[in-house]
Amino acid sequence: MRITVKLGAPLSKVVGESKVTLSMSAGATVADVLDALRARYPDFQEGLKGKGLRRPPDRVPYTLFVNARSVSLERAETIHLRDGDQMYLFLPAAGG
Repeated sequence: MRITVKLGAPLSKVVGESKVTLSMSAGATVADVLDALRARYPDFQEGLKGKGLRRPPDRVPYTLFVNARSVSLERAETIHLRDGDQMYLFLPAAGG
């Protein structure tokens, strides 16, 4: 099955792409997709931890969505994907 992953900056700059299409086995989870990204892009995990930010945080700063639904990274192993699903990883907007 095909899964599209869209990456926000600066993660997209760290891995060199803003959109990735992966071919995954049926029954794949969000965690499986994250593992595939780690295998494909050596700096993905460091980027996820904040590499590329001016001041890297003490926790993963990215927000994860699957088909426009917010998903916590802690639940990545329990969220099963379907063919055509889209994942988004980006920094939340802040301001006031």
